[in-house]
Amino acid sequence: AAGQVDAVMNEILSVMFLNQEAIQVQAVRFARAASAEQAIFKINAAKNSGITGVDGLKGVPIGVAQGTVIEYLTYRLLEAEGLSAEEIQVVAVPKIPDRMSLLASGELKAATLPEPFSTLAVQSGAPVVFDDSSHPEYSHSIITFRKDVIDQQPEAVREFLTAVEEAVELINADPQKYASLMVEKELVPAPLAETFKVPTYPTAGVPSRAQFDDALDWAIEKGYATVRVSYEDCVNASLLPK
Repeated sequence: AAGQVDAVMNEILSVMFLNQEAIQVQAVRFARAASAEQAIFKINAAKNSGITGVDGLKGVPIGVAQGTVIEYLTYRLLEAEGLSAEEIQVVAVPKIPDRMSLLASGELKAATLPEPFSTLAVQSGAPVVFDDSSHPEYSHSIITFRKDVIDQQPEAVREFLTAVEEAVELINADPQKYASLMVEKELVPAPLAETFKVPTYPTAGVPSRAQFDDALDWAIEKGYATVRVSYEDCVNASLLPK
């Protein structure tokens, strides 16, 4: 928003929020995406909470980062499994370390965590209740550029995305080859250095109109957004490698 960075890795809700008053940014590519084989976000239950399934989460405050993809998919995942919106409760705990600490102490009975932190929580005795691999359409992150950068330097953005595609192909061909790099760049907590499975990454693509519209519907329903921004203003697939 301040123009101090050209691009960020974020999620589609924050693109909508930044574009409420003027079109400032556009999503240009998936960064991560859940699949039936690979989860990104998981709901962990506190040790000794007695929660073993989705039904056990009815009325239980779940720690989330409010107004983010984590809150959105917590609602959508649980609704898809049969809970009503009234049966779903969330509590704002923005920082992941705080969420994990409260979960470990039992002050939070459940929390939605991204990988690899969910796996770290499991090692501390907080089992996974449910994850986004069952409904992957709700869960992804994106690469987003400022609109003026796209307009003024389209070739630079296009070359960047070509480089990302090359990296994705290399990682997907042999994920574990890059395990030490993830530790070196502090993308994986040290306790998981030997056991964490390096993820695969989505090939060139952007969120669909249906994915965008569902997230926008939710944001407006919750009062996080008031302007119904358009898909075309927020998502730009024209710079992806062909």
